[in-house]
Amino acid sequence: MKRYLLLLVLPAAACHPDQPTATGAPAAQGPPNSQPLTSATAAAFVPPTGRLRSGDTSQPTDHDTLHVPGDGVLYLKPSTATAFARAPTELSWDADKALTASGSVRRVGDDLLLQPERGPVVKFTTRRTSASSSNAELTQQAESRYLGQLAQAHLWVVQTDSATKHVTTLVDQRTGRRTTVTGQPAVSPDGQYLLSTRSGQGNDGSDESAVGTQLYQLTPAGPRLRWTRLTQQWGSNEARWVGPRTVLLKQEYESADQEAEAPAETYVQVELPR
Repeated sequence: MKRYLLLLVLPAAACHPDQPTATGAPAAQGPPNSQPLTSATAAAFVPPTGRLRSGDTSQPTDHDTLHVPGDGVLYLKPSTATAFARAPTELSWDADKALTASGSVRRVGDDLLLQPERGPVVKFTTRRTSASSSNAELTQQAESRYLGQLAQAHLWVVQTDSATKHVTTLVDQRTGRRTTVTGQPAVSPDGQYLLSTRSGQGNDGSDESAVGTQLYQLTPAGPRLRWTRLTQQWGSNEARWVGPRTVLLKQEYESADQEAEAPAETYVQVELPR
């Protein structure tokens, strides 16, 4: 299953047309994370010179750009698996296994319970099926998994998987407010932004998950959506920040046909407006 991503405003001739996806409105402490967020640094950004082109391509270069609503142009350049592996991440697929029946984030049977500082418990229920399940029960099947917390943003992260889609939900540790994002989120080192991303590459139409890359501004009232960007030639399921406005994406591509293997993953560095 797997689709998606100014420092200055550029003349229209500076890069190939690249239509952005429209912007939209925004739709405590937990168990320890597997890898704590650490301060990351990236080399000082220098805008490329010469002719620029669209970053919606399967052949990335260091002259790629992507237009996004409101914020203008993002600069992209190829990165490496080594750089991506060195970048910090707060979330873990194993975080759910460490939960007990007590604490602000806990498991009681099939229920994942999150207790914010104010307000009622937020509950996600896993609905299981068996060989004797009815069609109605099969369509309601869902499994919710705790992925960890984004400490600077005061958010817990929960992913719910069903037969037809995957939903990532942010839960405010202070109020219990929920925000649905496209995919796995990551917070900038300065705590000002959150970026989430999910690929649509290889989707035959059976997966109804929301896809694309989203940038949120983190405010006292919660995450505020700045833009959503969908690329056709590649997608991403994971982002890692290496600077206050610099983020790395792991890119994946669709295979040429059902018989062929998908091209190898690549990595891209994305520079956001300062």
